[in-house]
Amino acid sequence: MSVARILLAFAAAGLTGQIAAADSAPAFNPQLSLWYDQPAAKWTDALPLGNGRIGAMVFGGADGEHLQLNEDTLYSGEPPADLRTLDIRRDFDQVTGLLRAGKNAEADAHVTKHWLGRNQQCFQPLGDLFLASTDSTPATDFRRWLDLSSATAGVSFKRNGVTFTREIFISHPDQVVVVRLRADRPGALAFTASFASVHPNAKATVDKGELVLRGQLPGYVGRRELKTVEQAGEQWKYPENYDANGQRKPHASQVLYGADIDHKGMFFQARLALKTDGKVSSSAGGALVVDHATEAVVVLSAASSFNGFDRSPSRDGVDPTIRAQRDLRAAAAKSYDELRARHVADYRTLFDRVSLRLEGGTGNENLPTDQRIAAFRDSGDPALAALCFQFGRYLLIAGSRAGTQPLNLQGMWNAEVIPPWASAYTININTEMNYWPAETTNLSELHEPLFRMLRELALGPKAPGQLAARTMYHQRGWVTHHNTTIWRDAFPVDGAARAAFWNMAGGWFSGHLWQHYLFTGDKGFLANTAYPIMKGAAEFYADWLVEAPDGSGELVTPVSTSPENNFTGPDGKSAAVSIGCTMDLGILREVFTHTMAAAELLGRDAELVRELKGKLARLAPYRIGVRGQLQEWREDYKEPEPKHRHLSHLYAFHPSDQINPEATPELFRAVARTLELRGDEATGWSMGWKINFWARMLDGDHAYAIVRNLFRLVGTTATNMRGGGLYRNLFDAHPPFQIDGNFGYTAGVAELLVQSHAGVLHLLPALPSAWPSGKVTGLKARGGFEVDLEWAERKLTRAVIRSKLGGNLRLRTGEPVKVEGGPVKPANGANPNMFYRTVDAGKPIVAEGANLPDVNVPSSHTVDVMTTAGRSVTIRAAP
Repeated sequence: MSVARILLAFAAAGLTGQIAAADSAPAFNPQLSLWYDQPAAKWTDALPLGNGRIGAMVFGGADGEHLQLNEDTLYSGEPPADLRTLDIRRDFDQVTGLLRAGKNAEADAHVTKHWLGRNQQCFQPLGDLFLASTDSTPATDFRRWLDLSSATAGVSFKRNGVTFTREIFISHPDQVVVVRLRADRPGALAFTASFASVHPNAKATVDKGELVLRGQLPGYVGRRELKTVEQAGEQWKYPENYDANGQRKPHASQVLYGADIDHKGMFFQARLALKTDGKVSSSAGGALVVDHATEAVVVLSAASSFNGFDRSPSRDGVDPTIRAQRDLRAAAAKSYDELRARHVADYRTLFDRVSLRLEGGTGNENLPTDQRIAAFRDSGDPALAALCFQFGRYLLIAGSRAGTQPLNLQGMWNAEVIPPWASAYTININTEMNYWPAETTNLSELHEPLFRMLRELALGPKAPGQLAARTMYHQRGWVTHHNTTIWRDAFPVDGAARAAFWNMAGGWFSGHLWQHYLFTGDKGFLANTAYPIMKGAAEFYADWLVEAPDGSGELVTPVSTSPENNFTGPDGKSAAVSIGCTMDLGILREVFTHTMAAAELLGRDAELVRELKGKLARLAPYRIGVRGQLQEWREDYKEPEPKHRHLSHLYAFHPSDQINPEATPELFRAVARTLELRGDEATGWSMGWKINFWARMLDGDHAYAIVRNLFRLVGTTATNMRGGGLYRNLFDAHPPFQIDGNFGYTAGVAELLVQSHAGVLHLLPALPSAWPSGKVTGLKARGGFEVDLEWAERKLTRAVIRSKLGGNLRLRTGEPVKVEGGPVKPANGANPNMFYRTVDAGKPIVAEGANLPDVNVPSSHTVDVMTTAGRSVTIRAAP
């Protein structure tokens, strides 16, 4: 079909729309928008769009538009990508013997050399779309924005007396990127549309009026430089680059394409169509040129050859042309207005469930967003704090939809072939943090991609997690370590034991499954999805436990690390490997308790329940050290890095529900000391976690101190283990960019306003003084409750709690309240609502002379209200 016929077809479908009027700049919601008065100068200035599968970073220039493009299945390599010959049982006794002898550094070195695998493959960019203006005259009145209320980005500016506007969105219903360009003077719009890609084999052509980018990803990407592999003596792990003698092959490189890697690698394609009232021509270089136009609409589709985690995308992949053409041509059957309306309606069914207003203007509300971030630490800006909360929810909607891949370390936005930490799934905190807001901020169904990844890892005859448990450990169930990718790697990656040898991810992920059940009450999900995965994790850990070597009879994990942290061992040497780290105990208490509860609810596996009950009773207790801190390790080791970014030993406190001031006062005080010793400064994602910690400490003002630290404008993308904050586009800065901090912040704000983990539904448990008045609607609590609440002068004025499942509502408030809508009685004993059961932390061992701090726990009032499914309870301040 010719370019002219394509344009006629679009015009017939009504896609060209009306000629832009003089005041046609798209409107955006100032309370829910990021905006700037300069184009993006670098990637972390650009604004993210996504539909769960396709992502774009919008640079928003006056001299043209630049969209850096991603598609969620684009990973280097092919399955299997991990090293599946590892078998720790061959030298297990050697390692455990070293640990019993106090030779932790030697055990650490052995695990690093013999129990680790190869580097994981990397999430890849697709390419770049450029819409280059033919006029470089200086522009005035420039503004670019991202409107969270509609998931649209926009640009407006004036040039030579003409107002130019652009609006951009990525539709989930129609699976396309849409860009509308307008000028308010007829015929003043002119630009060239072209593709580029970091992948050298990618090529753009014009095919029957459509601009098409075709390419193939690298069949191998190595995060480690070749010299690093060689210094470690690990050439044998990388046959892509080394021969049997450990010598480099002629083509050896960190990145391998085409013939150098036997033509392996995923194929990809992007297709673009233009609709305009102007003139369109194609250039010899593979571009479309628009001239003498008043309006143009660009529609772009994208697809890959991915055909499942266990199938070769080059040998057994799907043809990306099929989907790319289908999606593009289906979109061509709809008008621009229809495409936009479908996109906005779909998005708002999710986003509009929760609103947040924090009162207290600072005079900064009308400043560009980057200037507001820079001013936050001095002036506050509650509205910006609320905007950042909603930005986290926006990113979850943009990056995680049913049927897509889960959010990775950079969400789904990455421009690099060798991105930081592979832009894959770091599953010792980061992937889990990505989904912390899913339940509490009313986006429960966006958990689905994570749950599907767990099914692929854990269930079925091809499940890599079962293979790793069976062949690496000789145990039941399934296991995965601290990293995975789209190829569902379950064996350890390379590097060092302190990060790579950590086998507790299956237990942590089991907590997500159980929490989804507690929030939704979906017994079908529990039976068909959650329980089989939880059961396999529990079986693995039941087999992994051994008796502690001190003769106490306690059960511990035999070879253990506290993620990414070291201690100073008895011999004065630094090490990470020990016996029975505290985080392991927290995860095992939780996964055993939840698996037993699920089995009893479903009437399954009585013998397994008996086994888990017996082992749980013997599990080693938590220990409080001489400084009054919750010990990170079984021994009260010295810490070479006392301000370390990870706080893994506090897992039982958050995200688990084992520690609270009523049930476990000693442990609660020990957590306070631990947080004090770790300090408030950290990487961006670590500060996100600390906000949640201080919210559960019921100390809103300390949590807010962490919020102030997070709102620090960061310019660098160089890796740094200190100095986290936010980039100009509100992305979390580790640095570099990691998206988990955005989600940690959003989850933390929700915890400041509503908590339901400690056996009660607690309203305003940790409200910061900086937010004395406000309103939130739509937050979720365990037991199927949905909460709207308002407050003034730091006191609750009104709340409405909607009950989906019915049952007892144990309600806690800071002041006495009046309750309407159900019978009320004093709260006594355990909460009879089964969704509010908590994990028993057991009695800790406290070191002699331990200096436990005093902790001020705010006073509260607690009542029980019997609720009816489908009805509401209204709470007002008592007269």
